Amino acid sequence: TVPWIDAKYYASTQVVDEARHVEVFAKYLDTKLSDTYPINVHLRMLLDDIIQDSRWDMTYLGMQIMVEGLALAAFGLIYQQSQEPLLKQLLRYVMSDEARHVAFGVLSLKEVYLDMSHAELRDRQEFAFEAALRMRDRFLQQEVWERMGADVKKVIPLAYADPLRQEFQQLLFTKIVPNCKKLGLLDAGDGWLRKKFGEIGVIQYEDWVDTAEEVDAFAITRELEAEAAAKTES
Repeated sequence: TVPWIDAKYYASTQVVDEARHVEVFAKYLDTKLSDTYPINVHLRMLLDDIIQDSRWDMTYLGMQIMVEGLALAAFGLIYQQSQEPLLKQLLRYVMSDEARHVAFGVLSLKEVYLDMSHAELRDRQEFAFEAALRMRDRFLQQEVWERMGADVKKVIPLAYADPLRQEFQQLLFTKIVPNCKKLGLLDAGDGWLRKKFGEIGVIQYEDWVDTAEEVDAFAITRELEAEAAAKTES
């Protein structure tokens, strides 16, 4: 478990945040859409590995940096593309929470990794890359093709080759790559993770703003205060 009591306090608030997210998205899906899907097999395997690892920093790396980082990027893309006002409002609130979660992970792990050996850091690099591959493959939507009656083995290669899907999958790493760089994982040792991120075509995001620096930009408090002030004036 994490050695700092303050981190445990923060984790308890994150549990509340995530419960709220599950509740609101479940209600949205049940009332606004006609169908839902179970958790993707790639994500389930990753979450199982994260939870079962006894090292607290691995749990932080897996959840706060990788899973939450990808979720933040995915929500951001949906927010930009969607024209549905209720969904955009829900996403705006959720993104505010997720940004805090990711930023907390970056701040918590940065100093810890400074004291780790090359072997320990390599273990974290490999874990991060494996998590990246699983989350990338999550968006191949095998469950959708199966429900449509398509031959998944034939569809998946086509999905891999689709330029639009490739671009979408790459954009999902706009939070993960700069955060890994902030933690020193990209160039630790012989730069193994940098090479691997280069192989899957996402290293170009390394100099994008990391979440620890942009967390205030996601905060919704100012927007709510501005709306309240506008209503008062009117």
